[in-house]
Amino acid sequence: MASGIYGRSDLTANSWTEIASPPGSGIKVTTINITNRTDASKKVRIGLASSTSVNDTDVIEYDVVIPANGVLERTGIVLDSSNGLYAYSNAAGCTAIAWGLDG
Repeated sequence: MASGIYGRSDLTANSWTEIASPPGSGIKVTTINITNRTDASKKVRIGLASSTSVNDTDVIEYDVVIPANGVLERTGIVLDSSNGLYAYSNAAGCTAIAWGLDG
């Protein structure tokens, strides 16, 4: 069973970014942290989708406010071959990182 970091990104403002790609087969059980590296609050989103065209029905966190120098952590996210893990921030200054286990 493989494990480790699936992806990381310095999020661009107002743009969905793939943090973990879908597994080729089986599943990935993932954790994602989004860290606000600035002294101002940010709004972030997390989605499960097949591409960066993340729709409203793909979103599992929507406009969650991360305070200055704060973090949002979401655990136990299961990815299958049809869904990758995406993150979004309303402003620059946030880092997203995903890690986990392949099942």
